[in-house]
Amino acid sequence: MDGQTGLATAWYWILAFLLYLYILTDGFDLGVGILCLTTSDETMRGAMTETIEGVWHANQTWLVMLGGVLFGAYPLVYGTVLAALYLPAGLLLFAFMARGMGLECRGEADNPRPWSLLFGLGSLAVIVAHGLLLGAILQGMHFADGAFTGSPFDWLSPFTVLVCAVLLALYTLFAAAWLSLRTTGRVRDFARRWGVRAAGASLVLLVLLVAYIALTPGLGHLAGRPGTGGLSPLFTVLVLLAVLCLGLCARALAKGCDRAPFVHAALMLLLLAVAFGTSLFPVLVPPGVTAMQAASPPDMLRIMLWVVGGLLPVILLYNAYQYRVFAGRVSADGESDAS
Repeated sequence: MDGQTGLATAWYWILAFLLYLYILTDGFDLGVGILCLTTSDETMRGAMTETIEGVWHANQTWLVMLGGVLFGAYPLVYGTVLAALYLPAGLLLFAFMARGMGLECRGEADNPRPWSLLFGLGSLAVIVAHGLLLGAILQGMHFADGAFTGSPFDWLSPFTVLVCAVLLALYTLFAAAWLSLRTTGRVRDFARRWGVRAAGASLVLLVLLVAYIALTPGLGHLAGRPGTGGLSPLFTVLVLLAVLCLGLCARALAKGCDRAPFVHAALMLLLLAVAFGTSLFPVLVPPGVTAMQAASPPDMLRIMLWVVGGLLPVILLYNAYQYRVFAGRVSADGESDAS
């Protein structure tokens, strides 16, 4: 393996790690917004949003780093893919603003109800945009001479809609696991009930997604079988382990456990990330844009490795400290328990 290939490979997995952190942490933020849409009780909504008010800005750090790494390490992908997906990317930006306004303003408003609704709908729109963007990239994009040659609406397909549905169920599950860890009383009971429902929906939708991939030859690259249908043995084992973690998460929620649901949810997402990451590698944008083709020159990748390698541990420690500071439980009456 030469220097360029080794560096491009390293950045492929760094990018995958940052994407994992972002989906997990912003996932439960967005899931809280979805759960806010399932109740009209502003006291409940206030307790749920209080659990993320101290950390949701930190969770956005991973999106900023993800964009920075993509721009620096893989400028070809940054410059072509985002331009080809400008409609769902535009939806994502507007949804981010709506979600942020709703979350920040609801705590200061005399009537928080419309802001809670804005936070919930903004969160839903972000999840839809996430699904459309991720699904569009995973299903494959066609380029020629550095220009996108597909349709402006290639991102809208049965596969991307199914990815949106899977993310909606998973983010709701992440939020339920988070609230089980951070709340007490009726808020925790409410979250656990919705968590069990979200786990069931996640299982059904994941099975549908994997079956769709297996039965669609054009999506064989996602399961380690490029150009064919079916599932590779490694992909199958990793997905089955992820389903096992999903079941353990649902069981822990049903039994009233505190930490176990979030641990199982995080492990489930990690297994799914490894399953798709190993199946796609070294392809960065299916069907033919590899990490080696899209990577910056070796000197740029080395400089970034030193910079990001130094910053990443600091950001991880700072975020961990921030989570520790805001680690108290929240009740439906808005009282925090610092234990």
